[in-house]
Amino acid sequence: MHSEMLSGILVLVAVFIIITVVNVIIRQFNQNYTTETALLSQGSDSEQVQGIFIRDEQVLNYKGSGIISYEVPDGGKLGIGTVIAEVYSSEHQIEIKQRIQQLKNELSLLERISNPGTTKTAQPSNIADLFTQNYKEYLYQREQMHLSDLQSRREEIAVLLSTYQLITGKDSGYELQMQAIQAEISSLEQAQEQPLDVIIADEAAYFVSYADGYESSLTLKDVRNLTAEQLEGIQDHTESNAVGKLIDSYQWVLAAVVDNTEKRYKQGQPLTLKFASTSETVDGEVTSLNADSGDDRTVICITCEVMTHDLVQHRTEAVELIRGEYQGIRVPRTALHFRNITEAVKDPETGKTRQVTTEYRGVYVLDGEQPEFRKLDVVYEGADYVISAQHTGNDYLALYDSIITKGIDADGQ
Repeated sequence: MHSEMLSGILVLVAVFIIITVVNVIIRQFNQNYTTETALLSQGSDSEQVQGIFIRDEQVLNYKGSGIISYEVPDGGKLGIGTVIAEVYSSEHQIEIKQRIQQLKNELSLLERISNPGTTKTAQPSNIADLFTQNYKEYLYQREQMHLSDLQSRREEIAVLLSTYQLITGKDSGYELQMQAIQAEISSLEQAQEQPLDVIIADEAAYFVSYADGYESSLTLKDVRNLTAEQLEGIQDHTESNAVGKLIDSYQWVLAAVVDNTEKRYKQGQPLTLKFASTSETVDGEVTSLNADSGDDRTVICITCEVMTHDLVQHRTEAVELIRGEYQGIRVPRTALHFRNITEAVKDPETGKTRQVTTEYRGVYVLDGEQPEFRKLDVVYEGADYVISAQHTGNDYLALYDSIITKGIDADGQ
């Protein structure tokens, strides 16, 4: 009797296992879901335009003859009496001047390395750590195209390597090399002529080493009257008969033609500008909108207050106008669904709770074997995806959920 009962129980267990396996197999075939893991992403609400730089500029001419050697980089700030450029009789004299400066920089670097205070206090382990730090910074600056910072990093790395060689006895010193450099400097200085003339700033300004002919027609006081036709006719070029130009202020305006039919731009709106010529971004503010040619050809003027070498190299340039940047969970549009959900809502004034039905936009995710609806808090909409803000509630889509992109109909089946 006991044996028969045990046999019956085993049969029931076997039947249950078979039913479970069959059920799983059926679900696998009947619910052929395609899923995608919910991951973090960034979206940018922006558009590409052709921008025109507008500044208050004054052309700087020179009536004499000779070859000009600039002493100030483009975008450099001038004070009254600052030497802008020197005029020489030939290119050869400029080459001598540049070579002397190069040798003096090398000599200064070797003197720094040979300084007893540097070699006596330096430790190999500390130098190794500093070298690694500077090398990583050098690579970062190169990736970011911060070219002005690369030279100082390169010099610092050279000092560290040379100092390491001195304190470990792999190099006896640089006295002979320094003497040779000093001798070459002396020889070049004897062959160097005095400049024929010196061009000096008579006012405080920013300097640019070229002019393009738009200096008098594109000024800050005229930006509100610019038309789409004017901007579309402006080209990037230089005129060779000018020494350069002086920019009165660090404030300038970027003008462009945009489609503002949907009123995406308004006066006082902050924007971030990203230019083709530099990795750095510039913050600005919309200061005027001229829709005389129609909303779809609105002239937008954005005022900025950053002056750099890269930003004065062009009159017109491709620029991205960034209205906003967003971070959250990326969701493909093919996975979006709408669902009415009834929830208990408490009235803040009366304290009473009532049932409210709201239509939510969301997605279905696989929770085990079952599809479950999760709400979205959409902060950005792209062409084929949306970005949803992260929430802690279980009813919202969470990071690493398995989003069902195929296999769910409009009713969630």
